Amino acid sequence: MRAATGGPERSAEMKVFIAGGHGRVGSRLADNLEAKGIEVVSGGLEDGVDVISGKGLAEALVGADTIVNVLNTPRFDAEGAISFFEGAIDNLTAEGERAGVRHHVVLSIVGVGEGDASEIGYYLGKVAQEKAVRSASIPATIIRATQFQSYIPVLIDQHTVDGKVLAPRSFIQPVELEEVVELLAEAVTTLEPGSAVEIAGPDRFFHDDLFRATLADRGDDREVVTVDGQEPLDAMVPRGAFRTGTVRYPITGIPTA
Repeated sequence: MRAATGGPERSAEMKVFIAGGHGRVGSRLADNLEAKGIEVVSGGLEDGVDVISGKGLAEALVGADTIVNVLNTPRFDAEGAISFFEGAIDNLTAEGERAGVRHHVVLSIVGVGEGDASEIGYYLGKVAQEKAVRSASIPATIIRATQFQSYIPVLIDQHTVDGKVLAPRSFIQPVELEEVVELLAEAVTTLEPGSAVEIAGPDRFFHDDLFRATLADRGDDREVVTVDGQEPLDAMVPRGAFRTGTVRYPITGIPTA
């Protein structure tokens, strides 16, 4: 991972296209950038823009300096996820190049850049996304984040089988979403294209401990069963330099790893 290098503030008269601008991340980023005086164009199905088919994309990118790609997919199978993430990069690159876009910022996941990411199809899709954007013609910045703190209850549901939560004894270091949004905004306005920056929360836990504490705090009596993980213990937490968030997980007393 190349260290991030700062550059001059680029916010004056910028126009940023956010692919996925109405989602959990994109909507917050749009508000953040607009508060900085930056013109934002949202690119989603709600705006008549389909990045995958290309419908409306060329028109939406007219005059844009920067693309921020926070698109997501519900597909967890490898074929579906890879097709989605690679296809989005290909279309954004092709139309972005024609529009004169000079910078492509992509939100990815901590761990997928290490070469031994989870074999879950979704993560393989993110690996493919990073490879595609790094080899594309538009200079790119990759922002890798750990799991969002607010997403932990959903993650618990995804690990639930027959009423029991199957949790690996592996590391997790959840980060506050707003801190990820601020780093994305910094990538747009300050970071030099070509950077790769990782961000994680201030505390590292084991999945099973975090899940048990979260369920107890919510009054949820589901049993958490510790299982062997299929990936390295530290597969989804930073292994090198990273930005440390300042917002702690909202439940206290959880043992740290």
